[in-house]
Amino acid sequence: MWLLRNLYRAQGRIEGDGMAVGIKHIKAGLLHIKVLGTVPEDSPVRQRRSDRCRPTCAAQQFYNDKCSWRELELKLAANFGRGDWVVTPTYDDEHLPSDKREADKCFQKFVRKLRAVRRKREQELLYIYTTEGWHGKLDDEYFGGDGRLEDRRLHHHAVLNGCGPGDLEEIRSLWPGGGYVRIEPVDVHYYRELAKYLTKEAREFGRARPGERTWRASRNLKQYEVEYIDIPIDGVTLAPPEGAVDYVQFSERNPYGFADCIGARYLLFEAEDPPAYSYAKGRKSNSLNNF
Repeated sequence: MWLLRNLYRAQGRIEGDGMAVGIKHIKAGLLHIKVLGTVPEDSPVRQRRSDRCRPTCAAQQFYNDKCSWRELELKLAANFGRGDWVVTPTYDDEHLPSDKREADKCFQKFVRKLRAVRRKREQELLYIYTTEGWHGKLDDEYFGGDGRLEDRRLHHHAVLNGCGPGDLEEIRSLWPGGGYVRIEPVDVHYYRELAKYLTKEAREFGRARPGERTWRASRNLKQYEVEYIDIPIDGVTLAPPEGAVDYVQFSERNPYGFADCIGARYLLFEAEDPPAYSYAKGRKSNSLNNF
C-alpha cells in the first residue's frame, strides 16, 4: 500500500504546480489496472498528427513501442481467456514466403478458411497475430524456446478464440504454410508476458516501415473499459479489492517526460454461483421411502 500524498510531496509536485490528481481504472476482462497520477489542468492544444512516412524521433519511438505491448495486453485480456489458444504456425521450405508482406497474405488466407468453417457452425472467429522472421532461437521464460523452423525464418504468433475440443486438429488442417503448428492454451495469469512476447521483434529490431503496427487483429474484438475519477489528495491509498489475484503495485517515471504515475494491477474473477445441491442440506422427507 502506497500513500500518494507523501510520494508526490517528496517530488514537489502537489502544491502550486498546476497539476490535478486522478485515478484511471482500466477493466479488460479479468484484468484490472488502477493508476494514480498527475494530469495537467491546462493541457496544450493538440497538434496535427504528422504523416506516417516521416521518421519518428528515438524518444517517441521508444514510447510508441512501449505502448504497443501495453495496448496489446489490454486487447488480449478483454477478448481471450481460458479455452482460447496461442498458436505459432510456421512454413516449410516449399511454402516459405519471400517477405513479411507475402507471409501476411498467407495468414489472411488461413483466417478466411477458418472463418468460413466456423461461420457454417454459427461460431465467431477472434484473432490477434504478428509476423516475425528476424530473430534467432529464443528461450522465453514463460513460453519456451522457439522451434527449429522459427530460427530467422518467417513465422507467425497468433491468439485465437476457442470453440471446442476439435480446435487443434482443425487449425492444423487449415494452415496452408506446410510447417508445424504449435498450439498452447492461453494462461490468464500471463497477459503481460504474452503481449511482450508477441511484440518482441519490433522492440529489438525496429519496424520495417515507419508507422507500421507491430500486431494486427480482427475487427470484431471487444474494447476494454476506461473510467477516470477525480479524487481528493488527502488519504489516498491503493489496496487490493476483495478477491483480487496476482496483485502487483508499480511506480513508473518515463525518462522522456510523458507520464509519472503509481498504480496496481490484478485479476478479479467472477464469483461462482453456489451449487444447486449440497451435502450440507438435509434429504427430502419422501427420500426415506426408498429404504
